[in-house]
Amino acid sequence: MSGWFASARRRREDAATTELLAFVTGSAAADGLGSVDDRDPTPAYAALRRDHSHLRQLLDDLPEAVMVLSSDGTMNEVNELTLAMTGRAADDLLGQPFLDLVDADDDRRRLFGIWRQILARERVANATFQLRHADGTCRTVEADVRTPIVDAERVVVTLRDIGVRLAAARSLEQAQARFQIAFESAPTGMAMASATELTLVDVNSALCRMLGRDRHELIGRSVLDITHPDDRVLDPEAMADVFARAVQPATPDGPSSYSMDKRYLRPDGQVVWAHTSVSVMSDGNGGELAIAHIQDITDQRRAAEHLQWAASHDELTGLPNRTHFLEQLRRRLDGAEVGSIAVLFIDLDNFKVVNDSLGHAAGDELLRAMSERLRSVVRDRDMLGRFGGDEFIVMLDGLQLDVSPADIAERLREAIGQPLMIDGSELFVTGSIGITFADRPGVTADELLRDSDAAMYRAKARGRDCIEAFAPGAHETSVLALRTSGELRHGLERGEIVPYYQPIVDLRTGQLTGFEVLARWRHPDRGLLGPDQFLPMAEETGLIGELGGAVLRASLAQLGRWQTTVPSLANVSISVNVSVRQLVDARFNHVVAEALAECGVRADSLWLEITETALMSDVKAATVALRNLRSLGLHLSVDDFGTGYSSLTYLKRFPVEAIKVDRQFVKGLGIDPEDTTIVEAVVNLGKSLGLMVVAEGVETPLQLSRLRETGCDRAQGYLFGRPRPAALIEAERAGAL
Repeated sequence: MSGWFASARRRREDAATTELLAFVTGSAAADGLGSVDDRDPTPAYAALRRDHSHLRQLLDDLPEAVMVLSSDGTMNEVNELTLAMTGRAADDLLGQPFLDLVDADDDRRRLFGIWRQILARERVANATFQLRHADGTCRTVEADVRTPIVDAERVVVTLRDIGVRLAAARSLEQAQARFQIAFESAPTGMAMASATELTLVDVNSALCRMLGRDRHELIGRSVLDITHPDDRVLDPEAMADVFARAVQPATPDGPSSYSMDKRYLRPDGQVVWAHTSVSVMSDGNGGELAIAHIQDITDQRRAAEHLQWAASHDELTGLPNRTHFLEQLRRRLDGAEVGSIAVLFIDLDNFKVVNDSLGHAAGDELLRAMSERLRSVVRDRDMLGRFGGDEFIVMLDGLQLDVSPADIAERLREAIGQPLMIDGSELFVTGSIGITFADRPGVTADELLRDSDAAMYRAKARGRDCIEAFAPGAHETSVLALRTSGELRHGLERGEIVPYYQPIVDLRTGQLTGFEVLARWRHPDRGLLGPDQFLPMAEETGLIGELGGAVLRASLAQLGRWQTTVPSLANVSISVNVSVRQLVDARFNHVVAEALAECGVRADSLWLEITETALMSDVKAATVALRNLRSLGLHLSVDDFGTGYSSLTYLKRFPVEAIKVDRQFVKGLGIDPEDTTIVEAVVNLGKSLGLMVVAEGVETPLQLSRLRETGCDRAQGYLFGRPRPAALIEAERAGAL
């Protein structure tokens, strides 16, 4: 094949150059230019040489390599870029077969076939082949026959070095392959979608696992189809607004981007929170492609939501805490009608007893149970919160519609008072409730809280397990109570709490048998205060244990002095009241034993009085505590018998030796038939159970006479003497002698 081309070799002549330039410029040799004779001095010759030079320059200035081939395939003319592309001089190319520049035999055979098509004036496609450079390297070249055969002798061929383009194409293919690998193997979800219609074009395996769907279930679907309804925007204008930044055309500096946290739906209904980052870029076809990086943040979101919930709710009961409750109360007060909102403050009575006797786990269970009871009473539009400890608060909204705060408060009180089984024990807990109304313009949430708390304190002062509405002066009462609490602690430290003694006599002989010890507070500013003015506060603040222990030690010390220095009092006993908090305190048994030992008093000289209500608050714990105390050798009695709710079964279980008839029944003895019947029944009950019966509050000879007729054993009251300090007792005994 190369021999065929070689047979057509000939030398370069100026006429050939002229003809090539004429061909490039669209001129024909027949125009009369003819060959250029260097010896012709005519003006026509000079003009022709100028045109020749100009056309030669144009040929060399062309941006591509250009060569003219004769019909036998030899190179008749080349421009400068052809020389640069081949690495050869013009003399090395002109007259040489073009195929000598082709490196591979396969390329030569293919080009020879194309050449024959060209000569046959058939349309041919561009041809790509390896062109051998003079330095031995090869270039990937694309040959373009832009102009058909000019005549039977010449063909113009344009050569382009496409190696860079092919390398770029290979790099692009490699980049696309790497992207596809990265896309598919990414540990987080990846998706490609049309930026305008949000139709999924491709998804990776991680996204399929995240959404619980197969690839074919996702491709072709809209992103909105798998989006949570609350995050799905159906209105086109609104949707466009949401995704505006995500779908705007890419800028010259790079693709636009957008990110958001949104929810996706799995087929099983589970919600997946994901941080979705979207980049928008051209798809190469005039459209835009959105590439989304979807990271599952469900666990982080739930953790954040839990932290947010924990910051505004009580973890034990799940109720709004104080901060959140007040925020909601302030919000609802803003613009609310006067009188449409009320606040109920609830405090569980004797809750500390449960904690002290059964432990904090039981106390927590009780609080959870109480929160459920309270929830069942309040309406959906109302709000129940826990303020900590044993305090709850209710906001009633829309009072003008269908509800009475007093009615709801009563239902809450009844719900609290129902028996409750905790840790195998049947507990009875009551609640004190205070009510206040947003009954004036501009009232604040803090003021409502303060006033309802003050009303609740008044409910406790009335005896607990009751409801009290806020009234003027209640706040001052609460302030006084708070001040009293602080002063009480200092009073204990200074020894201002002292025992007073009220005589107890034997009704058969009239002889003094002992004294009931009653605490008094010698307040430096307010004078002598009775127990009703500070003992409830001591119980609420937890000081009752310390106060009771101080009174017990002081009265036992006094009894020890009487037994050794006052002969008429050598055989008397003392009765000391024990609160429910003291009784269930595991340390109380040791406190009593230690006090007896320190004072040198016989244990059988001491009576401990426990109220019926205290015993029934936790029967199991009370039984254990009483048996431990009884083992010390002291005596036990039930105080205020008849006012509680004990049964004979429980009374038989407790290791008690006496019952005391409450003064409210003794008051009507001989006058009120019902009170008389109750007293007689209690005395007969005590006799039948082998218990000693002591009557309290005896003030008249009639009461004394009737008690003797019923067979009551002992009595105390103003008829026999008021509570007095030890010094007056000693003075009276000395005068009696």
